[in-house]
Amino acid sequence: MKSSRQWISYSLLRLGLFAAVLAVLLLLQIEPWIAAVIAAVVGLCVGYIFFRPQREAVTRSLWDLRHSPKSDSDAEAENEAMDASAARSEGERGGEPDPEEQGSQAR
Repeated sequence: MKSSRQWISYSLLRLGLFAAVLAVLLLLQIEPWIAAVIAAVVGLCVGYIFFRPQREAVTRSLWDLRHSPKSDSDAEAENEAMDASAARSEGERGGEPDPEEQGSQAR
């Protein structure tokens, strides 16, 4: 299943569970703020216990996204522009490091 579909399905499951518990509690005429707190806690607990495969799929997609070796052309272009800007500003100063850089290098 595609990563975005996993996120959407897991989010909708959790939101639907919260809404169902909240609706039941409001029909029982419990104070709205207490009903919301109870619905959040029940939704968290039930989601943690029964939605483990969906939660792990979302976690796996997050891990894959974070640790993927793919390079992003926009990020590379931005990094090159930052490097060029740093080199230009260092050349204008005559190659002297910033006082802040000297302090961090001394530590």
